[in-house]
Amino acid sequence: MTTTVSVRWQTVIPQEVREALKIEPNSKLEWEVKDGAIIVHPLPADPIRAALGFFRNSGLPEGRSLTDELLEDRRRDLEKDEEMVRRLGLPDGD
Repeated sequence: MTTTVSVRWQTVIPQEVREALKIEPNSKLEWEVKDGAIIVHPLPADPIRAALGFFRNSGLPEGRSLTDELLEDRRRDLEKDEEMVRRLGLPDGD
C-alpha cells in the first residue's frame, strides 16, 4: 500500500489498515522511528480498559487476580525474611 504526503504533511490511512486496526475518526496514533522506518501504533480509546484487559488475560489460574498473586508473593517474601531472622538469631523488629 502506498500513500502520498500532502504539502501540509498529511497522509491518508488506507481503508484496509483502518478496518484491520479499528481506527476511527479522532483515534490517537503514536509514531515511532526505528531503524530508519516509521512505526505507527494505534492507541486505545480507553487506555484503562485496555490495560485491565491486558491483566485479565495474563495467564493466571481461573479465579486468581494479579492482586492475589502479588499478595501471595509478598507473603512468601515475609516468610523468608522471618526465617532469616530466626536462623541468624536477630531481634524480630517488633
